[in-house]
Amino acid sequence: MNTIAAFPGNPFICKSVKEHKQNVRHFLGQQSQREDLATAIFLLHEGVSSAWPVLGKNAITSAEKALLTLLKEDK
Repeated sequence: MNTIAAFPGNPFICKSVKEHKQNVRHFLGQQSQREDLATAIFLLHEGVSSAWPVLGKNAITSAEKALLTLLKEDK
C-alpha cells in the first residue's frame, strides 16, 4: 500500500499490488476453510499489518480474539 501511495499513477505497481492483495485474500479464505469470510479475515490481516508497529503484540492478540469471535458467530 505504501508503494501505491508513493506511485499512485504507475499502472504496473497498482496492478501488482492489487493482484497480490487479492491473492492474500484468497489464500486466507482457503487456509481458514471459510471462503465466505475471506474478506473479513483479510481486513483483520491488513489491520494487524498496519497496527503492528504501533501496538506490537497487542495488535495480534486483539486480531486473534476478533477472528475467533467471527468464526464462532458467523456459521
